[in-house]
Amino acid sequence: MRHLHTKRFLLFALALLLCGTVMLASCGSEETSSDAASEPGTSAGDVVYRVTVKDLLDVPYQSDIAVQFMQNGERIAMQPLDENGIAEKVLPAGTYDIVLAFADNEQNYHYEQNVVLTAQEPAINLIVSRKVASEPIELIAQGNSYDAYPIETGCFYTKLTKNSRNYFLFAPTVAGKYEFKIVQGTDVQIGYYGAPHFVLENNTADVKDNAFTISVSASMIGSDGGGTAVFVLGVDATGEAEHCILDIERIGDPDRTIEDEPWIIYEATEEPVEYDLPEGAQIKEFDLTAATDAYPLVFNEEDGFYHLHTADGPLVLVRLSEDCEYIACFETILDRSGVSRYFFNEDGSFDRKESYDACLLDYIACTDLDEGVYPLTKDLEYIIKNRGEYVGWWDIESASYLFVDLNGNPEEGINHELAWLLMCCYIE
Repeated sequence: MRHLHTKRFLLFALALLLCGTVMLASCGSEETSSDAASEPGTSAGDVVYRVTVKDLLDVPYQSDIAVQFMQNGERIAMQPLDENGIAEKVLPAGTYDIVLAFADNEQNYHYEQNVVLTAQEPAINLIVSRKVASEPIELIAQGNSYDAYPIETGCFYTKLTKNSRNYFLFAPTVAGKYEFKIVQGTDVQIGYYGAPHFVLENNTADVKDNAFTISVSASMIGSDGGGTAVFVLGVDATGEAEHCILDIERIGDPDRTIEDEPWIIYEATEEPVEYDLPEGAQIKEFDLTAATDAYPLVFNEEDGFYHLHTADGPLVLVRLSEDCEYIACFETILDRSGVSRYFFNEDGSFDRKESYDACLLDYIACTDLDEGVYPLTKDLEYIIKNRGEYVGWWDIESASYLFVDLNGNPEEGINHELAWLLMCCYIE
């Protein structure tokens, strides 16, 4: 956005040069070309005048600005900036007013006015900032209406409403860590105030030296490159503050979050096979208030399923596609949110995250069509226990605790050692 297309500006610069040539000819000057401008003075009365144009980050402007050397309101010479943001011109010794010409609308830029070069001081550095030029968007915050101005990366000069909070909207289009800071201005304070649909009253950023950072993950960027996250910035203007220069820069890659970590896809240890409930089989529910030793599970190595009491005892089943008494079945949960777990180390640091969706879908495809059950395997035991512990299904201190009455009060007598069997039943 900072530099405009070279082709468009070359046409713009050529027009100015031609105009400058005519004016110089009328004044009797022979110095009309950019090549001659870079040469030493041709007489003792000539001086090399130099203007360097950069932004506040010390980045040179290039092909979108030309420097005009003026006397008494008339342009004596004009020189486009080179690749280093420098315009040099050899002119007769004298005093020249410096006025910048922009290929874009000059109203979109701010720089120091009334700049003068003399034979004794023939060089100067100019700082140019873009202005916040977009039309404001109305925000509603705490029942009040505010104007908020869209803003992009870079340095922007902006006028401020004194003794008020001035709002700006930033929608990043590239993931990264962004720094927001005031680089010029007194009696102003920057802050972060949430999103357009929920503008906060108080700043939530850790502001130091009138600057703060926000990490923008890839999930906040739309697939079309458009920003899906919009940040509301606020600049409080106090005292006599009427303007400031706000800078937004991408300073690095985004902080890595758990969401950025790859999923470990859990795979079944044995491929599920189609299961049909035996004709006439009666399904019985587990009593989760029973004693811990009431339901000893024994794994049968031959069929790969759990049985009660002995390896040949009643077959234990899992409700995969039919809801149980306490919670929706796994098929319903998959449709709503997926089944996974995040693992953390003892010190609280992230370890890994596992997804059980693919494994469960393989099992669900093989369930008994009428009852929606499949025999309990070590895979299904692992998934039930890990998902339940992670979400807090049987943790009485968790908001996801399942064993409550209609008023949300914990049911009495639940044996939490057996609670993981909540989705299971067995053939009597």
